[in-house]
Amino acid sequence: MSQQLKKAFWALVWATAMSIGGCSSGDGPAVQGEVAPDFTFKDQIGKERALSQLRGKVVLVNFWATWCPPCLDEMPSMQQLQQRMAAQPFEMLALSVDDSWEPVNRFIKTHGFELPVYADFDKRISTLYGTHMWPETYIVDKKGKVAYKVIGPKDWTSAEVLKFLDVLVAEAP
Repeated sequence: MSQQLKKAFWALVWATAMSIGGCSSGDGPAVQGEVAPDFTFKDQIGKERALSQLRGKVVLVNFWATWCPPCLDEMPSMQQLQQRMAAQPFEMLALSVDDSWEPVNRFIKTHGFELPVYADFDKRISTLYGTHMWPETYIVDKKGKVAYKVIGPKDWTSAEVLKFLDVLVAEAP
């Protein structure tokens, strides 16, 4: 890990420690520094993809729910991050743990969000990751390793986060 990435990482760790909070609890098998567990996910039309197909990109995997106030708190900054990173080798996977597309679509429309949302309605993926608290987010580097884990809401446009992501995006796959 480069010195610049280490500094950005520790700044991000400190900032996260100061803002932990969310909707429940649990540690999981997705371990920072290890290869992220692979999974398949579907969009609204049923097209299936796999996390492993995104190697070579930095991937933000976010587990969220429409009924979770901290999830709502971080959504505007997630949308801004998505827009900022649109031309980069970056992909955001907002995985809803709701029961169906109906509340998700209503939520997105009501709040005017334009995020790429995918289904984890059976909680298969969040269970694989050991996620029992929403929101919970994993940043996966270009090599497929978990570079960072966040429990609770985060300002995804903070200087620390943007610096960390810029360093990850600039690294060779």
